[in-house]
Amino acid sequence: MPADASNNSAIPLRQLRLRPKTLLQTWRIGDAGIAQEWQFCAAIEGKGLMLAPMPGQKMAPVATGARYGVQGFTGQYDFQFETQAVGTFDAPFVYALLAWPEAVQARLVRQALRVRTLLPAQLAPVSAKGETQAASVLDLSASGALVETLHPMGDVGDTLRISFVVDADGEKTQITTEAVICHRRAMEAPSRERLGLSFRALPKTERLVLSIYLRDIADTLDAA
Repeated sequence: MPADASNNSAIPLRQLRLRPKTLLQTWRIGDAGIAQEWQFCAAIEGKGLMLAPMPGQKMAPVATGARYGVQGFTGQYDFQFETQAVGTFDAPFVYALLAWPEAVQARLVRQALRVRTLLPAQLAPVSAKGETQAASVLDLSASGALVETLHPMGDVGDTLRISFVVDADGEKTQITTEAVICHRRAMEAPSRERLGLSFRALPKTERLVLSIYLRDIADTLDAA
């Protein structure tokens, strides 16, 4: 479950600038069980981190006092650390409390900010015949996106055409561009996949609109 830490460096947790609803995975140290997914809620520097179950899911078992591994991606940093479970609580909402870690192993993946979204999109192959498929954009940056599809759309290196709509400064704009599949991962549901896409030749105007949209989302998350 832990990611490769060979290129990581130790940084303080606050440098990650974790945003509410950032997806985190946890696993109990020494336990070969499946990692649990959580949403980051808030942190008290030097004391602890509050993690909530994913929407629609129940609280996963957490053993108070046990050591846990944590990993996630902020949009810029891929990171992981070890910490201790303080306990679980049900007020003012259901959450697990983890102790503030002394150090975080992090790797700077990209300079551009990537934020979580949930946008409907259309995907179609470029070089081969195939039907346009509905998809969801799960996170987004000015240079690429993570999308979830109901059906396989190609292999790593293939080029797709992606189209989706963003609302920037109160105006809806359709973004359409070609994108290369950088990585793909099968999901538990039959035929469902997640694809990491890198945009190709995104027009200047659409790149500007996308940057405004991303800035607005980041500002909203910071204010939450």
